Amino acid sequence: MSSYLPDWAHIHIMINHFPVILVVMGALAALLGMVRSRRGIWLYASATMTLAALSAIPTYFTGEPAQHALNRPWYVARTSIHAHEDAALIATIITGVAGLIALVAWRRLVRYPRELSLPRGLRIGVVVTAVIAAAAMGYASLLGGYIIHDAPGLKLPRPVTSAPAAVTPPVVP
Repeated sequence: MSSYLPDWAHIHIMINHFPVILVVMGALAALLGMVRSRRGIWLYASATMTLAALSAIPTYFTGEPAQHALNRPWYVARTSIHAHEDAALIATIITGVAGLIALVAWRRLVRYPRELSLPRGLRIGVVVTAVIAAAAMGYASLLGGYIIHDAPGLKLPRPVTSAPAAVTPPVVP
């Protein structure tokens, strides 16, 4: 029995769904909170956006070592990796800002339990940054999918690296 330890590319693929799902769910909850101003909805939205920001950090930092694992395959377009990396940096920063604003909202909700909703300015801040973060994270995710799933190199014939060795039948006396 052999043990298998995942490399950075596998770790990145395993954790990259967390910030995407969390930021989308947090943004949807924040939008719902604007329609139905309920304390529970705002608690969920602010906690989810804070967790999205926290999960975006390791996801971004595992992307760099994962890039090195993808330097060898012939079908990966290097430009798609760099486009994804640039978009991921922007998405991580925006999600971090949204997470900080959500953390302030979360703290306020916990500190003042009798308050039914957040102040208007804080609600708007959470919603606007959450929606922008969801859009940025969705775009970075889309570009990440292009690295392998829609790699232009997969649509081309495989390059010939060496001629196959001729197989000679064994000589039987």
